[in-house]
Amino acid sequence: MPIDHVLKLYSESIRSPYLHYGFWDDPESIDPNELTLDNMVKAQGRYIEHLASFIPDEVKTILDVGAGIGGNSSYLISKGYEVEALSPDEYQETVFKEKYDGQVKFHRSKFENFEPEKKYDLVFESESACYIEIEPGWKTAQKTVRDGGYLLASDYFLYHNDGSGDWHIKASHDEKSYIKKAEEYGFKLIKEFDQTENTMPTLDGAKALMERFIFPTFEYSSNYLGKNHPFILKVIKKAFGKKVDDKMKQLSLLDSKDFKKYKRYMIYLFQKVDES
Repeated sequence: MPIDHVLKLYSESIRSPYLHYGFWDDPESIDPNELTLDNMVKAQGRYIEHLASFIPDEVKTILDVGAGIGGNSSYLISKGYEVEALSPDEYQETVFKEKYDGQVKFHRSKFENFEPEKKYDLVFESESACYIEIEPGWKTAQKTVRDGGYLLASDYFLYHNDGSGDWHIKASHDEKSYIKKAEEYGFKLIKEFDQTENTMPTLDGAKALMERFIFPTFEYSSNYLGKNHPFILKVIKKAFGKKVDDKMKQLSLLDSKDFKKYKRYMIYLFQKVDES
């Protein structure tokens, strides 16, 4: 898989060790217009702390699926877990090699294609479940998790589909289908937590940032080119106009009200049924 340049840009600009949403203890008290990058990074730290609290006591070995740039792996290692990482992204593999100097085993593979050499106590999927095809993903989990072991998934899932084709519908798995397929492959849902409200300030803050800085910059640039270099603006619109329009439509993903209309941000802890 080629480098995910969006993730690379995010990691190098935000300079956070994490690539996930934040967790806000008192979301109703948050003013998105007052959020800073430091607030966002601290919320990301609370997110992994909260998610890790769902790991059962007997877990020792963890496969961090969709490991990003290593923030979650570092946290889990600091808590005494034996961690291996998996991602199909070349840039993330480079980051892991530099960060851990080979001390953390990195598997460059899509989870659906992963052929484990051993079984793990827990497969950890922090905002990676939605990128993994449902049935192939559970099929791989079945041979990756030991009997009695666990899969911990934290991600946004679709609970309402009105047939509108909204971007929120396209960008996540149907939660009922996900859980049903888990059961078919021998995984029982033993714990769940709805943290939708606790994650929404991240979206609200990102939207406020776009409205305050990015949109005005685009508008100024467009007005300037239209007045001083109309031919250049015409060429740019012809070459990139449709792509820009499509990306602008995707910005609806930053609308927390639209998010909550279609999706829930859930933590699911599954246990693999002992086959013996």
